[in-house]
Amino acid sequence: MPANDHLKRLMIETIASNINEMVVGFDSTPATSSDGSAGRPAITLTPTIRIMDNSTLLVEGSLTVADEFDESLKEVYVQLRGASDFTPITRHVFRPIKKTVNNEVVFQLMLEVK
Repeated sequence: MPANDHLKRLMIETIASNINEMVVGFDSTPATSSDGSAGRPAITLTPTIRIMDNSTLLVEGSLTVADEFDESLKEVYVQLRGASDFTPITRHVFRPIKKTVNNEVVFQLMLEVK
């Protein structure tokens, strides 16, 4: 029997309230369902989380013109950071992005929870 709408909403609200870090990094190894952390972190962002519906979250993080890296960015990792540890949520690899002081970058992840 599938979960009812009330339970789905409670689960998505709980996940949304617990995501507090987005790590952008340089690693481009394939992302898997068992990834435990970012490969080579470049910067940690505090994301904005929006609940889209009972099963979908939008997670956004931004890099401003003040951020610049010598190496291309290739991964984004979302996690819950606690006082003494962290809980992995999701990791994604993307085409390399060269981040300079001449551009801004916004990462948007749609997370579907089933």
